[in-house]
Amino acid sequence: MSRCAAALVDAAVVAAASALTGFVLSGIRYTVDGPPFSLPPVPGWAIGVGHSVLVLLYLTVSWTLVGCTPGQLVLGLRVVTADGRPPGPWRALVRALVCVVLPIGVLWLLFSRRTLAVQDLVARTVLVYDPPRW
Repeated sequence: MSRCAAALVDAAVVAAASALTGFVLSGIRYTVDGPPFSLPPVPGWAIGVGHSVLVLLYLTVSWTLVGCTPGQLVLGLRVVTADGRPPGPWRALVRALVCVVLPIGVLWLLFSRRTLAVQDLVARTVLVYDPPRW
């Protein structure tokens, strides 16, 4: 349950970042072209690719720098390697890629004795409980 709640918090953060990006792009377009203030026409595939890249960056940077995303921090979860440290940039990128490409991989938890998701198996990481110290 805590993974789902953390994912919801992270989805809200990414949605806010996407909205801010759209607002900034609209402001740039308005400054260059003049009125009206509106989003530039962007094909649907470009929005999907842009969103996927944003999610990859968000997850990779979060896991590399502190070992958790803001949603995981709030719920006391942390991604670590076998030695208990946050994953390095490559391992975090691999984990993020699996999360984006195979989001249903988290269902593997239901069958795993060690409660590992597919992204944990591929990246050789573990999600541990680490309550915030605030």
